[in-house]
Amino acid sequence: MHPVPLQLRKSHPTSFALFAPETGRCPRCGAVAPRNEIRELSRWAASLTAPQKEVVRVGCYICPRCPEGERWFRLEPPGFEGWRNYTTSSMLGVLSLVTVHKLSFTGAAAVGRSLLHLPELADTTVLRWYREAGDQVDYRGHLARMAEVFSGQLALDEVYDGGFYVIKATDPLNNLELTAWIGEGSPTAEDVREVLLELREAGIWPQLVVTDASSLYPRVIQEVWPEAEHQLCVFHFIMGVNKKLAQVFWAAYKTMPEPKKRKRGRPKKRGRPRLDKLKRANRRKVKAVRYLLFKRGGVDGQGKVRITENEQRHLDEALRLCPALAHLRRFIETLYELFGPTTDSHVLAEERRQAILEDAEFIELSGLAPVLDNLRDEELFNRLTRHLSFENADKTSNHVERENRELRKRQRSHYRLRSIRSLCAFLDLLLVRRDLPDQPRRLRRRERRTEVDPGREEVLAA
Repeated sequence: MHPVPLQLRKSHPTSFALFAPETGRCPRCGAVAPRNEIRELSRWAASLTAPQKEVVRVGCYICPRCPEGERWFRLEPPGFEGWRNYTTSSMLGVLSLVTVHKLSFTGAAAVGRSLLHLPELADTTVLRWYREAGDQVDYRGHLARMAEVFSGQLALDEVYDGGFYVIKATDPLNNLELTAWIGEGSPTAEDVREVLLELREAGIWPQLVVTDASSLYPRVIQEVWPEAEHQLCVFHFIMGVNKKLAQVFWAAYKTMPEPKKRKRGRPKKRGRPRLDKLKRANRRKVKAVRYLLFKRGGVDGQGKVRITENEQRHLDEALRLCPALAHLRRFIETLYELFGPTTDSHVLAEERRQAILEDAEFIELSGLAPVLDNLRDEELFNRLTRHLSFENADKTSNHVERENRELRKRQRSHYRLRSIRSLCAFLDLLLVRRDLPDQPRRLRRRERRTEVDPGREEVLAA
């Protein structure tokens, strides 16, 4: 007797199917057992019209080989696996509301009850499904697949979540998350070493590792992957520089004409022009657009202009009202050029760095000395420019930072993820949420150039 395939008949509130062959194979030992009886299994199925139940008659068997107490088994047709009140497709549909559409467990359960007509679906049931799905993630298999498509560049960063910390490693070129390591308290160098050793054992050997300026990573990276180059995040470095340049701005701002402090009451002479009002207005204009001084010009990767015409007009007016800021703005533009896309070789980077360090206006600019000292640091500058050895390397750790922000954002929705089991399921499901690329990107080394191209001499002179 052949089983009748399970079919979903949405036109009826209840549908039936038979899945009870005369013999069945034991799932534990593989022995063939005769059918003992037929039972009915019923599950709620997701429907957009009305509550609907799927019913299937399945065969129950007694294995002749298994020991006493473990002989009984039943056949479970697709969609009726496990002991639950809902079909597998319904469970996966509700879980997708959490994993894909980022709903909370309470919200996913409410959508399941109201729109999918799954009566009595509780948020604790959705949470249990979520944990079970996380337990079924093949972590070792995931690492093996990541090793096959790994680009050669690794990004590392840590994030804190309550009393726990999470160390994340990503592949920025292929937009993949390699691993997430969770622990209590604060991470140590030994924790980072265990994470990197696990990646190395899985076959992940990076050529370039990018991190922020944390002291957790440099020595451990050198121990685990001695041939890998360590790149410091350029974005974090420029952010630190901008904080120091804020003091330079206020020093220049204080050079603007300041209105005199006058006594209270009406002025004695009426009708004369009040220069104090103009001075205050000018100072307000400069102060209001101070953020534009630190904004990068040109266009971004999508071809969008970073500074609009209106913003540029306000910036030019601020530089006219406070001429001392012109040197600061020129330094910021030169710094962005130093670490920008037009700097494509170590030779060119060194020449542009020396041009900044030897500029007389920059040397005399009040408050700029700490920034120039950072640029004079040979070891720091070498780590900031390791990406120049490659054609398509990411010079920032922004990719892994975005993954950490995604973790924080989802935690605000999944407020019940506080136990270690729930957090592990959460991290494992985040690891496997993206598909592998059909044509993975690989890190490409750049051909070494010993001198600047002739065509660049005019650019440098300008």
